[in-house]
Amino acid sequence: MKVISWLSFLLATLLTTTQALVIVDSTIASSCLYYENQFNWGCAKKTGHSGSYACYCVTPNWLQSVTNCIYNATTEQHLREHAFRHVIGRCKTKGHVHLTMKEMHHYQENGTNYFVEFSLLATTYPVNGTLKWNETDFKWFHSKFKEYTVFVQRSQWFGWGLVFYWAFIIGMATLFNINKRMLGWRFLNRYNNVLNKTLLIPSMFSNYHDRTFILWRCIPFDFPTRAHAIVMTIFIIITMIFVGIGYNVTLPHPYLTTRWYANLVLVSYRTDLMSLSIFPMIYFFGIRNNPFMYLTGFSYTTFNYYHRWCAYICTILAFIHSIIWTVWAVYQGPYSTWAKDDYWRWGIAATTLMFLLIFHSERVIRNWAYEVFLLIHLFMSVAFIICMYYHLIVLGWMGWVWAMVAIHSYDRFMRLVRIGLHGGIVNANLKDCGNGIIKMTIKKPRFFNYQAGSFAYVYFFSSTSAWFYNYQSHPFTVLNDPTEDPKDPKTIVFYFRAHKGVTRTILYRILSSGEESVNCKIMLEGPYGAQLPQLVKSESNIIGIAAGLGISAVYPHLYKTLKQVTEIDSEYKHKLVWIIRDMNYLNWFAKELNWLRSKGCDVKIVVTSFDKESFNFDTESSSKSFTEKATDCKEELYIEKLGAKPNLYEIVGSEIATSESVNKNINFVGCGPELFNDDLRAAVATQIPKISNINVEFQSESFVW
Repeated sequence: MKVISWLSFLLATLLTTTQALVIVDSTIASSCLYYENQFNWGCAKKTGHSGSYACYCVTPNWLQSVTNCIYNATTEQHLREHAFRHVIGRCKTKGHVHLTMKEMHHYQENGTNYFVEFSLLATTYPVNGTLKWNETDFKWFHSKFKEYTVFVQRSQWFGWGLVFYWAFIIGMATLFNINKRMLGWRFLNRYNNVLNKTLLIPSMFSNYHDRTFILWRCIPFDFPTRAHAIVMTIFIIITMIFVGIGYNVTLPHPYLTTRWYANLVLVSYRTDLMSLSIFPMIYFFGIRNNPFMYLTGFSYTTFNYYHRWCAYICTILAFIHSIIWTVWAVYQGPYSTWAKDDYWRWGIAATTLMFLLIFHSERVIRNWAYEVFLLIHLFMSVAFIICMYYHLIVLGWMGWVWAMVAIHSYDRFMRLVRIGLHGGIVNANLKDCGNGIIKMTIKKPRFFNYQAGSFAYVYFFSSTSAWFYNYQSHPFTVLNDPTEDPKDPKTIVFYFRAHKGVTRTILYRILSSGEESVNCKIMLEGPYGAQLPQLVKSESNIIGIAAGLGISAVYPHLYKTLKQVTEIDSEYKHKLVWIIRDMNYLNWFAKELNWLRSKGCDVKIVVTSFDKESFNFDTESSSKSFTEKATDCKEELYIEKLGAKPNLYEIVGSEIATSESVNKNINFVGCGPELFNDDLRAAVATQIPKISNINVEFQSESFVW
């Protein structure tokens, strides 16, 4: 309810603030301004540009005539007041003349004493007095600006159409997720395998999903599943349709004086309003505390994909908007006159930041310099909001800016709340497991309630590391010690591999200490990855297939299923296949493997190294306390010393055939390196039978940025 209330408030805020201090802000005011500007008021210009307003707004006859026009154009007092405010805004922004509502009312009242009759001579000779309006002539101006206002409003609703599209997608995904986890209605059960095989599991291009495909060795492409690609393709098509339809403003027009200029202005309005409407989706899909992940069951990876593609489309629309006005400024000239306006310069800065944000967010750059990416992305995201604020402050549509501020602030606030609930800065014990893998154990915070597949972001503090390391947070899967009470665990465990940056610094610190383990100050932010309650009883055999450190993401799902088991049930054959490079991996995960075996889980170890020495334990490991347990584990496990990568297609096909023989649904849970994840995904999609008496599911636990 809190989420719905917050979203309702945001929607109401946007609806009430999407009008602008430009022509469409007040149809009456704009009609009167252009109606009166056709006459001679003794000013050097008559075209309504900045120089004209600097003269108009200090000319009593012009002010009296405009206010009289507004007063006679409507009997609604609130429309009159709004039109007066519009004129005040015009004089302030275009002519740098400051007027007040009291002065506007004075000019209107005083002008009734100096009426002069309408005459065509007023277009040639300066008007001396308050010009009486010609109602017939004015109605033409009003009808044209009404037509223009309707076009802009239609553009706004096309932008809202993009928002409603994502509301529909999220709503439908939420309904399916609720049904899957809480209701159990089987209205699509007969099509389950077909949908999984053709849409939900396979990548849209070959077997590239977690990996980045490099075209011509220089252009990176990241591919989603076919289903998510279809969702995004429909969004792109809808955007293109909305940009291309509904241009029904006719000429002649007092503002759109030529067809070329009309096309520029109308397309610019359409693209910039649609671009603005995508801002909230970009920020919402990119934050950690996204409530839609909980409702839809979509992973962070999925929302990150939507986040990036919404940003691509938004940037293209903004680029079209910027190019149009740049062309117009150069054509009308001189460009330097336009570039003097603050809103113009802030718009250039915002567009530049959009391109920089997209460029530096490509996965190739993120992987190359992750620490730098985090800081720069945060800085530019905030800078973009600031630029848009100053770009729109005199134009309007500030609701979209405040939406970005609200979403960004909400996420940062919730991060602090999560950290505060878990004790702020806490102690962690770090132990080297060999193979560059580190085990981190933390006393479980009181309010740290997690599920299978949950992960948390960890901030490491060190006085010897680079200063920016302390502001980084790394996502790690949450595990618990199987020897502890599952209802009241005392500790939580993380396994992670030392790569670059702060994790490599931590490994060096452990190895150089000469101790079995070291303590470190950290902050814990999480847990994330929570799902709706699983009220529907699972009737699937879980087959966990992990490679290397991926075991830390697969194991929690088996643990969740088996922790309630009091006696071994021969009906369900849950299984773990762990693919490792050498036997030393068993040094640090033996306790968990033994627990799985004690619950009746079939555990199979596949060793891929060609080195015969890797089939033996490294008794010189820096973490010798693991060795005894691992040796006991080795003697009881089924270990296949393959000496090569296993054929995942054969493994998956064999497990599906076995499940079919006992008429049990099967759920593959996999995690490992990017190539492994893609191969396993392709294997499951290929091996799913189109016609079968069982359902085959696949759940990837990889975390792709």
